[in-house]
Amino acid sequence: MEEELKGKTVLVTGGTGSIGSEIVKQILGYGIDKVIIFSRDEIKHFLIKKRILDERLETFVGDVRDYRSVQRVFEDFDIDLIYHAAAMKHVVLCEDFPIESAKTNIFGTQNIVDLAVKYGVPKLLTISTDKSAYPVNVMGATKFIAEKITLNANYSCVRFGNVANSRGSIIPVFIDNLLNKKPISITDPNVTRFIIGIPDAVKLVIKATRYAKGGDIFILKMKAFKLGDLLDVILDRIAPRLDISKEDIKVNVTGLVLGEKLHEDLINKTESNRIYELDDMYIILRNNEDVLKYQNIKKVDLTEYTSKDVELISKDEIEEIVMSYLKNYPSRGCF
Repeated sequence: MEEELKGKTVLVTGGTGSIGSEIVKQILGYGIDKVIIFSRDEIKHFLIKKRILDERLETFVGDVRDYRSVQRVFEDFDIDLIYHAAAMKHVVLCEDFPIESAKTNIFGTQNIVDLAVKYGVPKLLTISTDKSAYPVNVMGATKFIAEKITLNANYSCVRFGNVANSRGSIIPVFIDNLLNKKPISITDPNVTRFIIGIPDAVKLVIKATRYAKGGDIFILKMKAFKLGDLLDVILDRIAPRLDISKEDIKVNVTGLVLGEKLHEDLINKTESNRIYELDDMYIILRNNEDVLKYQNIKKVDLTEYTSKDVELISKDEIEEIVMSYLKNYPSRGCF
């Protein structure tokens, strides 16, 4: 991987977010010449520059929706590689604001891809989601189209499920409600979701960079968790650690919300005849003839890949993930 990244100038859109900032952090360890963060939140730019003290780091305040603001980066730097992580990713908010979701996830991606093509950027990886495989909600639909935009320009995508402890995900929401004595709401205890840690997800994204040839989708192999198991851990193991009585915690079971599925998929049936395997990820090729471009991949017979069929993480593992989040919680640094 050192050879793939050494001396390169890398643009990370959404580089102040959970995944984007971890990409920045990890690739700085590979002999990168320069990393450019592009995102629209100036406070996060300020904070990340306080946290990562590295002269190779550049930050640009701008919005992927605005072609001209993105173009400034391409005019100022000779970019070798792009990780496109900027997105609206919250399912409920995307349902409530579909036009805003489309502006960021579709038109924002089109801007990045158009400029990458115009300025001859050799490699681009768009960060996608399991919700794009069988899109039934706005977020999934917009990310599905973002994938198509990326692939049609002969660039690559990386598709994965829930990232544990990322901002706005379920564990931070549960913990915030618990600590602030608010009810904990779940849709259905039988819900399953893919799960992967932020550092592990990014390691595989960077690994995919080495193999990416364009027109390919990389699917990270993941375990899953059951929502009811997470609730049990919060009530029976985490609350007592925080001196909160289980009897004082109100739980609301709401039923599945609009656009939500009981289980998630990472591939769809139209992709199943073009799936190949590496040790820790699958690759969906544009066509089977493209296999000659790759090394050490093998064809696999995989008709579906859903969160209900993969190995579930244990309650002990869930507890470990939650405790990891609590250790970094602003007012709970003693854990």
